[in-house]
Amino acid sequence: MPESSWLEATSPAFRLMIATSWLAPDSWMDRQKLAIRQAIEAGPDWTEYIRLVDRHRTPALSWAALNRIPEFNIPEPVKTELKKRSDACRMQAMRHSLILVEVLKAFNRAAIPVMPLKGPILSFDLYGDVGLRQSKDLDIAVAMEDIQRAQACLENLGWRLDSGYFPLSPRQRESFLLHEHHLGFVHPQGGCILELHWRDLSDTPSQTTARWATSISSIWQGCSYQAMNPIDQVLYLCNHGGKHGWFRAKWLGDMARIHAMGQMDWDAAVREARKAGQEISLLATLRLLELVYGLPMPDLPEALRKKLPTSLIDGPLHVLQAPEEPEERTPVASFRDGLRMHRYGRLALSQRMRWETIERYGYCRGDFHVLHLPDSLFWAYAPLRPVLWFWRRVIRRGPTGESYKNDPSPASSARHRKI
Repeated sequence: MPESSWLEATSPAFRLMIATSWLAPDSWMDRQKLAIRQAIEAGPDWTEYIRLVDRHRTPALSWAALNRIPEFNIPEPVKTELKKRSDACRMQAMRHSLILVEVLKAFNRAAIPVMPLKGPILSFDLYGDVGLRQSKDLDIAVAMEDIQRAQACLENLGWRLDSGYFPLSPRQRESFLLHEHHLGFVHPQGGCILELHWRDLSDTPSQTTARWATSISSIWQGCSYQAMNPIDQVLYLCNHGGKHGWFRAKWLGDMARIHAMGQMDWDAAVREARKAGQEISLLATLRLLELVYGLPMPDLPEALRKKLPTSLIDGPLHVLQAPEEPEERTPVASFRDGLRMHRYGRLALSQRMRWETIERYGYCRGDFHVLHLPDSLFWAYAPLRPVLWFWRRVIRRGPTGESYKNDPSPASSARHRKI
């Protein structure tokens, strides 16, 4: 796994975290082992390494990757800490798997088509092991017309909408479904979080319909579900990592595994990405895989490569190295990261996604909570938004002392955010 000049300029602990943030397939195993050896021989700060593993959410992957080279004498306290984190990751993955099976069975009984996103099934698909990827919540998708039935199905299982949600009038709910993309649920036993999606932010309605139409009927643990086709899954993972600025190595590690397995038709993926307005996002991801993991860029036309601005790579490489979580950064660092993400979004995201980002500045579900207008006066929210914003952010800051967000679920607040 050849190291780029960018990676060589980072600390040995960071290089070791990158080298152990995925499990290479057999064809790339020797190069992964070489990268691990070189990072260990450089003398990593093991405290920094463990902190980076925590920050990038790769405990089970990192422990498994290090165990591929048993001859290296890793300090016993480091082994103890990593194994403890790996075991906790695996235990949580098993709990999530059992919960997901229960949810899938209920949806099967109710004849609601369901599409799990990421989580244990992605871990199994990529590694044959549900316990290797760390996930803090469960994500499933249904068609928009099935939202109410899906909500009732979850509530019958004991799930409840989290405290950030409140009753909406028909017009308010219509606006909510248009501008947002999921409902957040919390299970009373154990507090597991589940997000019920009806679309991806980067999709047009026709693209959402096409994703379901080209999905693959699959079986997992005796439960039927719809799986995205391989190209749709790649584009979904690119957009998920991209909209978060690729600040976690585990997201790039997923893409590295897919790329290194050599089963993706990248020409076909680029064609589909172009149709969806996500071509630059896909190219940026492939370039990041080349810089971070040494994976070669696919043999794409030179004219296509020139479409990728170099400035598009700088932001993700910067935030990837940030030692702290986004919500822990100083206001100045957060402002700079925001500018980088704005530039990334302007250059990489689809035109629809950029437009929806602008639209979301003019929408906040919290407005409906601050001012209860009848549907006949729903139009009045638009001219009142500056006043409502000032009320939420400056005067009231919400009933719990925090301002409402467009996504006020526990998973989206600074105190609870677990992506």
